[in-house]
Amino acid sequence: MHPTLILASDIHGSTAALRLLLQYAKHYQAQHILIAGDICPPSSPAFKELLSQHTDTILVRGNCDSSYDFSAAGINLPPLVQRLKWGEHSVVMTHGDRFPSPYGLDMQGGDIFISGHTHSPRLVMQEDGILHINPGSTTFPRTALGPTYALLFEDGASIRSLDDDRPLPSLQYYFL
Repeated sequence: MHPTLILASDIHGSTAALRLLLQYAKHYQAQHILIAGDICPPSSPAFKELLSQHTDTILVRGNCDSSYDFSAAGINLPPLVQRLKWGEHSVVMTHGDRFPSPYGLDMQGGDIFISGHTHSPRLVMQEDGILHINPGSTTFPRTALGPTYALLFEDGASIRSLDDDRPLPSLQYYFL
């Protein structure tokens, strides 16, 4: 059985958004919270404390993160790319500014590519069999859908409203 993953991006230092993600992680019993960059951590202890509440939070660095002092927030500077195994899938996460697509990241059909950066949710099975998920932005959305995040679960993936956790109908994918 695959554990549930919470996917988010472009938090931009919002403690309120991080708090909601942690609530959803608890509700869905998520094994990991994956944050695809632009964390922009404030130096407040509250943000670090929230991040440490879920022991399996995986981060990548976004284009806005380089100007933040991660050490002041008590967080190690995240790498540009993270890879993990999820069931039989390989998951590759990056912010999306340097790698806007899975090409050049040694991925193949059945893999899952997670990116952020655009502040617009996207959920597409590409022709090469790679599932591309952009959870949108929790803080500064650039669509009328509002703030969003994503769930990756055994049967598929779902982009959801951060405000009320409702699935967005056109942004659902189910594995066959």
